[in-house]
Amino acid sequence: MAGMFLTISRAHVKAGSEGEARSLLEAQLLPGDGKKLGDVVPGLVGFGLMRAKKDPSMYGIATVWESESDFDKLATNLEAASGGTLVAKLKELTDGEIKGEGFYIESL
Repeated sequence: MAGMFLTISRAHVKAGSEGEARSLLEAQLLPGDGKKLGDVVPGLVGFGLMRAKKDPSMYGIATVWESESDFDKLATNLEAASGGTLVAKLKELTDGEIKGEGFYIESL
């Protein structure tokens, strides 16, 4: 099935870095100028930033893509493959480990 693709990642944000981590993600993923997400990051339909109920230092990031190939284009980008600016900056604000998984969206 060549449908939409979802990624879910999680990381422990260092105490005191929560605001900076949120600002970084929003600055990189939200256009803020009236454009759609896909105009800024091709194929990106949406993203969500979450915080765990039991562990407030655990943050989750969910991204929805038009297709897995759109996600792969970002993931194989030389900057992304080398850690990219977003991933590298986010790692500095966390315990350094960002775990993620991809999912095919079967139905909504």
